[in-house]
Amino acid sequence: MTMTMMHQMLSRTRVLGSSAIGAISGRRGGVQPRALPLLLLALQQQGRARAYSTSSNNSSNNNSNNNNKPKLDQSAMGQSEQGKKNQGRWFIFGIHPFALFAALTLLYSGYNMAIKPTLQDIDLVRHTEDQVKRMRTVEQAAQAAQTQAAQDLPSFTDAEVARFPFGEKEIIFVLGAPGSGKGTNSARLVDDLGFVHLSAGDLLRAEQMREGSQYGRKIAHYIREGLIVPHTVTIRLLQNAIMDHPDKQLFLVDGFPRNVEQAREFEKTVCEPRLVLFFDCPEDVLVARLMERGKTSGRADDNKESIKKRFLTYLFATSPVILDYAKKGKLIRIGSNRPVDEVYGETRQRMVEYMREREAEKEEKE
Repeated sequence: MTMTMMHQMLSRTRVLGSSAIGAISGRRGGVQPRALPLLLLALQQQGRARAYSTSSNNSSNNNSNNNNKPKLDQSAMGQSEQGKKNQGRWFIFGIHPFALFAALTLLYSGYNMAIKPTLQDIDLVRHTEDQVKRMRTVEQAAQAAQTQAAQDLPSFTDAEVARFPFGEKEIIFVLGAPGSGKGTNSARLVDDLGFVHLSAGDLLRAEQMREGSQYGRKIAHYIREGLIVPHTVTIRLLQNAIMDHPDKQLFLVDGFPRNVEQAREFEKTVCEPRLVLFFDCPEDVLVARLMERGKTSGRADDNKESIKKRFLTYLFATSPVILDYAKKGKLIRIGSNRPVDEVYGETRQRMVEYMREREAEKEEKE
């Protein structure tokens, strides 16, 4: 090979190397796809050029030695040929292993900096789209459930509900965490003071079991999961229950409202409560009571998993209702971490005082 051809090959290698280097920088600081073939070709050409250069130099040296030494030793010639074979053995497809390692490193770097982040972005977009679709499906199901509930609940027509004098009734909300004693104390007030006890949970469970109720399965799901049943259902059931006792004046609404939205809707469509009884009790005592009650109650939500869910719902949803009525001056707090008779004794006394005050107000108006 002539010196002119060798210089042309080296020049071509430098041109390819410059093109490869110019193509290396790309989006996200990664490697452009066209850079790697150019870089590999440049390295291959460079390796060949160096091999040819070494071969040419060896030939020149051999010629010079031939002029000085008339005859070469055969063993020396064999060693020279073996050295050439050993030198070529380290090349892979004409590329030095270090050059191949550098190319693979660039390829891996390009994947991490350019291709992998792009794939992650695509996965994130798909995940977000799936989340939005699920949220829309849940919202549509909730709206459909409330619409179906309004159509499915019987007893009184809308005109009859509109004419009923809810504002003349004494509505008292009874609130507290599950197992705090709401139902126990309400039942005793019914016997002693003539209240009508309306348990929102009992009304929902009765509707769940009512033959022909298309909404029964959905109510069962909400109760089992410790979730809040749509207020459209609960308020309509309470309206029907109050209208079933037109001659009664005092009503205890147990376990309602469960959140501020329910409270506002009840005040808008029915009436404002006169008073709110709040039974306060530590969580560890409540869990022990509910687990004991679950042995004989037969209720689907008196199990450890449902109890935890109900506590979370009460903590995050019902607590704001209690604070809201406390600000309005309508809240009566009763500590229920005491013997049953002691708790009821205070409850009865506070209700008697309230009823006397209401009688005094009526007499003043007359």
